[in-house]
Amino acid sequence: MRASIDIGSNSVLLLAGNISNGEFIEHLSEANITGLGKDLDKNGSFLKNSMEDTYKVLKGYKKKLEKLNIEISSVIVTATEASRVAENAASFFENIKNDLGFSTHIITASGEAFYTGLGIASGYLSNDREEKVILDIGGASTEIIKVKTNPFTILSSVSLPIGSVRATDWIKSNSFESKLGAIFNEKKIENYKTEEIICVAGTMTSLGAMLKGIKTYRDKLIDGYEFDFIKFEKFISKLNKMQPFQILKEFPIIGKRFETITGGGIVGMEVGQRLGVKKVIISTKGLRYGTLIGGEIDEKFISRRF
Repeated sequence: MRASIDIGSNSVLLLAGNISNGEFIEHLSEANITGLGKDLDKNGSFLKNSMEDTYKVLKGYKKKLEKLNIEISSVIVTATEASRVAENAASFFENIKNDLGFSTHIITASGEAFYTGLGIASGYLSNDREEKVILDIGGASTEIIKVKTNPFTILSSVSLPIGSVRATDWIKSNSFESKLGAIFNEKKIENYKTEEIICVAGTMTSLGAMLKGIKTYRDKLIDGYEFDFIKFEKFISKLNKMQPFQILKEFPIIGKRFETITGGGIVGMEVGQRLGVKKVIISTKGLRYGTLIGGEIDEKFISRRF
């Protein structure tokens, strides 16, 4: 049995299961919000509370993995954008290694794109040779990835230094529009124009669940859910008029994401408008699936290892 953990800028995700006859059989899947990238641009470092919450979640994951008889040293642990820039990332992950035994790989933006694409492409039929455009809105960064599903190939990708947590911080400081404009002036995304986009990761899966009206979140209830982009725009406009506590009251399914869901949704809307998107498809596959299927992290995608 294999296991992977994705330490993101907003959530920490766990996946464990077997690969049999080319198919993945899931045994354990969990997600917890820890806000590791909160106020990162202001402070340059992880906040103490965010590190403590992340540590507690990882400690809990360790206990669950040990019950499945999975060696902790074999778990593939990745960390992304917030961990690439936080000044205290090294000391934090060294502490995780010493106390819990998890070896963390801080991966590059291209590595994040590759394994996210691999996770999503694994869900398509082997005779599907179409090109797909993937949108991965994280807490501190957003990846736009163009892939060919068979044989799996990353055709191109771009990483934007904005995600649900960063967007929320910028909105609060009234700097969102100027910083977003600077990002789009620097990062060209015209080559990713598409009428159909596959959206992955917590922000978009949560928004999909809210749009679908489900009361209890489960991957199988939302994976593959499709909706018109116009419907999405109207929904984000509605959320933008609500206070976070009002959003949580109306949509309790989002839990701790209530503070950043609107910011992440605005990022998705802004990107989608620029790409000419007409239809959105939700995928619950992503980075943790890709790393688990891959079995290891290619050295060329590793920025730092702890």
